Amino acid sequence: MSDSTGDLDIESFHRDGWLVVPAALNADRLADLDAAVDRLARWADNGGPGLHHFEQTDAGAVLARSEDFVHRDAVLRELIHGDVLVDVLRLLFDDEPVLFKEKINYKQPGGGGFAPHQDATAYRFVDHHISCMVPLDPATPASGCLYVARGHRSGRLPTDDRGRIDASTSDTLDWEPVPLEPGDLLFFDSYTPHYSDTNTTDRARRAAYLTYNAAARGDHRDRYYADKRAEFERAGADFDGERVRISISDDFLGRPAEHPTADPAANDTLDDLFALYASPAAQRLYDEAVTEFDHALQAAALAQADGAPPALVAAALLHDVGHLIADDNVGLDEDLTVDAGHEQIGARYLARWFGPEVTAPVALHVAAKRYLCATEASYLDGLSASSLRSLRLQGGPMDRDEAERFERHPQHEAAVLVRRWDDLAKVADRPVDELTDETADVADYRPLLTTLRRV
Repeated sequence: MSDSTGDLDIESFHRDGWLVVPAALNADRLADLDAAVDRLARWADNGGPGLHHFEQTDAGAVLARSEDFVHRDAVLRELIHGDVLVDVLRLLFDDEPVLFKEKINYKQPGGGGFAPHQDATAYRFVDHHISCMVPLDPATPASGCLYVARGHRSGRLPTDDRGRIDASTSDTLDWEPVPLEPGDLLFFDSYTPHYSDTNTTDRARRAAYLTYNAAARGDHRDRYYADKRAEFERAGADFDGERVRISISDDFLGRPAEHPTADPAANDTLDDLFALYASPAAQRLYDEAVTEFDHALQAAALAQADGAPPALVAAALLHDVGHLIADDNVGLDEDLTVDAGHEQIGARYLARWFGPEVTAPVALHVAAKRYLCATEASYLDGLSASSLRSLRLQGGPMDRDEAERFERHPQHEAAVLVRRWDDLAKVADRPVDELTDETADVADYRPLLTTLRRV
């Protein structure tokens, strides 16, 4: 941080309910965070892990919020648990902070704001929290910055039937905007009244909102997300189709939208799929020896050489498409700290076009590795260095119960075949025509994939 924590005006936080720490994050940290949030947004747009919410704008359906991602990305996890935030939070709580929840609000052009509210109405299990807003883009009145007001000392203010601050109370509060630049931090407690307006600019106003409670009050994060998911499953993601729901309380002013990939127009072509194999991510090393592009071609060619049916050739070709979506490949000289769940990302993405005969082996090919490690004594010894490295994060060899459940899956044998081709498709400088003279490029598989598409 640019200022020591000893220079912070802690008294003003307890008086007003919020505290701005300017220029707390340097340019390198911001660049890393920017890239991490871009990765998270790509996961969300393609059905990736976490909890994601969408809204409708005049430009179409857009991503509004991502949550429950602390375990998914090392950069975001380091921000959440790192000294920059924690040192301030220790002073504000007079205790160690414990993460309660985390979210990214993207507030894309035309993205909705939030009505006046207090977070305490939606944050169950603990009666006091402190959030830190970490802007990734300039937060201005035009882009929908936060407006805050004194009032946190009153505890919960009167609310209407939607959980918003009652209009007659809101009108008496002295609201003031809090413009922020990337690198600044805004700390505010769960009783601080706040709201934001629609983003009227032509660029997003992305910001992380990281919420903590004092360690003395316990660790409730898993409970919070389990409760939120149960609430949404019970009550739905909108209010009778009138408003989009992204919070437990009804304070979001955005419009309901279907997930962008649910648009029928998105399913009319395989171009999006093939574009992934023409992207820079496809040219990064997948393993010690081959790129993702070459790995896909080799796996499909091996399937063809073994006389596999078309659906399994497709599964072999596409089994790692989730890596291209998440762009999560990490060099062997770097620490691998996060399992992005690329197999599930890929299977959900491919379900736009293909049935379970293609998507199930893709979804299960990591489980098949864990299964083979548990059931074949020599299999583990033959794994490549990168596969061994990821095995720990993926859960290690299956135990007996897991293996029996895997064997009961109707596609488990297909998944094992895809896994074996996956393991063999890592030969440096292997000419594709060594395996087949019919498919020298991923695009050559378009006719096969087209025949497998669901109508």
